Amino acid sequence: MQNRSSEEVRVTAKTVDVALKEAASLLNVEQGDVDYRVVSQTNGGFFSFLAKKVEIAAWSKVNGSSKKRVPASASTNEQADMSDREIEELKDDLREFCAGICQYVSGQDVKVTAELADQRLILDIDDEYMSAQIAKNSKLAESLEHILRKKPRHLKRELPFRIFVDVKGVRRKRETDLVELARDLSEKVHENKRPIVLNYKSSYDRKIIHMALDKDDRVYTKSIGTGPNRKLMILPIKKKDEADGQYEQV
Repeated sequence: MQNRSSEEVRVTAKTVDVALKEAASLLNVEQGDVDYRVVSQTNGGFFSFLAKKVEIAAWSKVNGSSKKRVPASASTNEQADMSDREIEELKDDLREFCAGICQYVSGQDVKVTAELADQRLILDIDDEYMSAQIAKNSKLAESLEHILRKKPRHLKRELPFRIFVDVKGVRRKRETDLVELARDLSEKVHENKRPIVLNYKSSYDRKIIHMALDKDDRVYTKSIGTGPNRKLMILPIKKKDEADGQYEQV
C-alpha cells in the first residue's frame, strides 16, 4: 500500500531495501538521495532490516526533488573506489551497529572497537557475556559477520574489506595458534611422509589451516567426510596418489 503526498511517500514492502528502491522510483531520485523513517514493522524487532513486512515514510534529501534518478546502466560511480572518508564513515557505522546488536543480546552497554588491518574490518567486542556466548558457540561470531555484511545496503558495490568479529582478541589469538600448528603439522607430514587428519568441528578452524598451508609446496590439504563429520587432511605432495593409505589422526 502506498500513500503519496507532495513531500513524502509511504511504502510497504518485505524489507527496508525493497521499500527504499520503490520510494526512490516514486520520488524520481537515486536511492542514495532518499531519507526515511520506519513507520511499522513485523517479525523483525531489533533486526529491522530482516523484518518480513515493513512500512517506511520516505522523502528526497534533494531540495525540490530536482535531482533525477539515473538509470543503473548510465551510472559511472557505482564501481568507483570508496574515499578514505567514506570508508571511515562505514567503519564507524558498522562499529555502532555491532555494539547495538551486542547490547540487545547482553542487556547492557557494550564497547566495540574497530580496526582496519589486512584488508579486514576487525570489530572487537569487549564484553564478558558475549565472550562466554561465542566461546560456547563459535558460529555466533560468523552469524554476526553475516548480519554486518548485510547492513550497508545503500552501497552499490562490494564492501572494501572483509568483516571479522572478535571478542577480547580471542579469535585472532586462535588464528595465530592455528597457523603455528599448521606449520608444525606440515613439517611432521613432510618428514614422515604420512597424512594427518584433523578432527576440528569448526569450519572456520579448518579454513584457517587450509589457508596457512595453501602455498606450502611440501603438502596439500583435503576435506573428507560430510556434515558434522567433516574433517581436514594434510597430505604429503609425493603421496598425493596414496591419500587413502594409513594416516594419523589429531
